[in-house]
Amino acid sequence: MLKSRTSRLLSVAALGVVATLALGACSNDGAVSQDDEGLDIVTLRHSWVPDQLVLPYAAANAYGFYEEEGIQLVDQPGNGGATAVQLVANGDVMFGTGESAHLLSAQTKGIDVVSVMQQYQEQPMAVITLKGSGIETWDDLVGKSIGVTVASSGYVGILATLGLNGIAESDVEFVNLSPGAQYAALLEGEIDAAGTFIGNLAQFDFIDELHIMPLAEAGYQAPSTALFVTRDFLEKNEDLVERFVRASLKGLVATLEDPMAAAEAMAGMYANINAESLKNTFELDSQFVVTKFTDENGLGLHNAEAWAQQAELLFELDQLDKEVDPTLNYTNAIVEKIAKADRTFTR
Repeated sequence: MLKSRTSRLLSVAALGVVATLALGACSNDGAVSQDDEGLDIVTLRHSWVPDQLVLPYAAANAYGFYEEEGIQLVDQPGNGGATAVQLVANGDVMFGTGESAHLLSAQTKGIDVVSVMQQYQEQPMAVITLKGSGIETWDDLVGKSIGVTVASSGYVGILATLGLNGIAESDVEFVNLSPGAQYAALLEGEIDAAGTFIGNLAQFDFIDELHIMPLAEAGYQAPSTALFVTRDFLEKNEDLVERFVRASLKGLVATLEDPMAAAEAMAGMYANINAESLKNTFELDSQFVVTKFTDENGLGLHNAEAWAQQAELLFELDQLDKEVDPTLNYTNAIVEKIAKADRTFTR
């Protein structure tokens, strides 16, 4: 009989289970290593340090979903989606997470990586202003200053969204700020608006003073976080990929159903995690995970229209040095093997 979710959470927290084990990458012939219990050792490299993006995988590990699929998870924090792409491409790790834009960029470099599960259907980015500023629509931004970190993917998203609404880059003044500095600058009146990932706002008590304009609501239908492998790995290990995706989707559904329990599980896996803050951040982000598209199609599938729009806009903004075929960077074949009922969350 399987342990209850609660008992599994307590076990994981007590053991401090986080996989900093030796890498379990495949050999050149596609063979997968196994642990002493016969579980397939699967390595996963995240795009960033432990945050809300890791929650579904932490939940799947804590609730035993990977174990049920014959998998031992080796989980690695990251330092950028582009790094995760390179490590997966090199064969240093099996799976990676990162922005869909990183996969499109990889295609221009001849790197054959493919997303097997869409985690975030839409970009969790917004432009924020103070209520009472007079800026309530995208047209109101004309002639105003926007604080951004130019090196971030969020800046590119804002440029694209402005263009989709008929606003040229020269119509606004971009102020390049270090990550996190835009909030103080906005509150102190140094800028008129600021770009931010919406989940970041959960840590601030001034969120009720803000007018929030999500890029997705302004026409920027671009996919965000994806779970990817190399095409070669997928062809040699399709059954393993399916098992891993199935368990990960169960973890995503469980996180949506009880974000606090998932956050507490993750706090048991990583040091310096504030479960309450993590839960609040995920709840703000969940609107980009559960969308009209997932209401109709279930979680995990890739939205072909959104991928096509993102590829086109990135090329137009010179973020890609050549046009790409976005259909080469994702497949729905794996997720479609998993019953829709097992990957559905009703809001």
